[in-house]
Amino acid sequence: MAEIKNESENSSAAQNATTRSENTRKLSDFKGNIPKLAFELRYRGYSEAYLKTLIRALNLIASRTELDKTDSVLEYVAKGKWRDSYKANLCDFCNQYCKSYGIAFFKPKYAKVNRIPRVPTEDKINLILRHALQKYVIIHKLEENLARSMKGLLLLPQFRL
Repeated sequence: MAEIKNESENSSAAQNATTRSENTRKLSDFKGNIPKLAFELRYRGYSEAYLKTLIRALNLIASRTELDKTDSVLEYVAKGKWRDSYKANLCDFCNQYCKSYGIAFFKPKYAKVNRIPRVPTEDKINLILRHALQKYVIIHKLEENLARSMKGLLLLPQFRL
């Protein structure tokens, strides 16, 4: 009877071992060409942040269209309600994919809109400084006083440029 228990324990251990090996994935196990492209670009030295963005964007497009059909990809990107800069980035990623797999892709030009940078108000700066460490507040006060003194110097007649 002890032998039967040992055999059943060994068989369950063998099942667990096969289950673990089935859970580990190899590059050939992934479906689609997106992970293969990512590994290839990683080998070439592209940054992890770029690769994450590339994978997310290509998966978004692949969920709605087929990446191998460039007409449907271009139509999906054109009809998307995104900013033109995001559409340009999507087209860049599709271009990278198509170039890697030898698919002809005509990349449209999207005009990127230059926006005016948002400058924080003095109230927001003061709010940040109230919660900042003391050394940063001292640095800010020194910069502020230096700017004021420079303004005063420029007002004097002997220091005018």
